[in-house]
Amino acid sequence: MLATRPWTGYELAQQVRRSMRFIWPVSEGHLYREQKKLVSLGWATVTDIEAGRRTRKRYEITEAGRYALAEWLRSEPEEPHLQIEGLLRTLYADHAGSDELVTALITTAEQAATMVADLGEFAREYLADGGPLEMLESGLSGPDAELRDFRGRPMYPTRLHAVAVALDMTSQILVAVEKACGNAASDVKHWESTTAAELTPETRVRLERVAQLTSHQG
Repeated sequence: MLATRPWTGYELAQQVRRSMRFIWPVSEGHLYREQKKLVSLGWATVTDIEAGRRTRKRYEITEAGRYALAEWLRSEPEEPHLQIEGLLRTLYADHAGSDELVTALITTAEQAATMVADLGEFAREYLADGGPLEMLESGLSGPDAELRDFRGRPMYPTRLHAVAVALDMTSQILVAVEKACGNAASDVKHWESTTAAELTPETRVRLERVAQLTSHQG
C-alpha cells in the first residue's frame, strides 16, 4: 500500500479494512505493529503531521522498501490458507448436535453472500460514470492516471487491471463457499445426530468425491 502513496497509520488501517479483509484479514493491533516494523527494517520512514488538535504519523516507503516489495513479488507464494470458522466448527461437529452444525453452515453461507455483495459494490464503483475504468478507457495513462479522486476517495486507475483479477477470483471463491455451505446445511439438517451410524453410506459418497478430485492427476 505504501508503494502507491504515503499514508497515515490511521489511513492504512482504514484502507486495509476496506480492501484486504476479503483475502488477508488481520487485527488492527497487528496493523499498527507492522507499521513500526516497516520503519525498523528501513523499508519506510515516519514523520509526525498535524491533524487538527492531534498529531498523526505519516508513513512513506523507502527505496529499500520498494526493493523488498519487488523481491517478495518475485518469490514463491505460500500455500493457500483457509480461515473459515464455519469449516473449523464442522471439523469438530461430532462434539455438538446437528442443529448447531446447520446453524454454523447457514451463517457462513450468509456471510459469504454478504462479502460477495460488498465486492459487487466495489466493482460498480469502478464501473461508474467518471470512475477508474472510464478514466482508463478515455486514454488516461502514465503519471496522470496514478492517483485520481473519485467520490471523495483516492483512486488508482493504473492498478485497476490487477485489482479486477483479485476481485474476480475472490468473488468466485466466496460464491463457492456460499454454495458449499448451503448444500452441506441442506444435507445435515436431516441428521438426527452428528455421529449416527446410518450416516455411513453418505460419508462414503463424500470421501469418494474428494478422492476422485485427484484420482486422474499425475
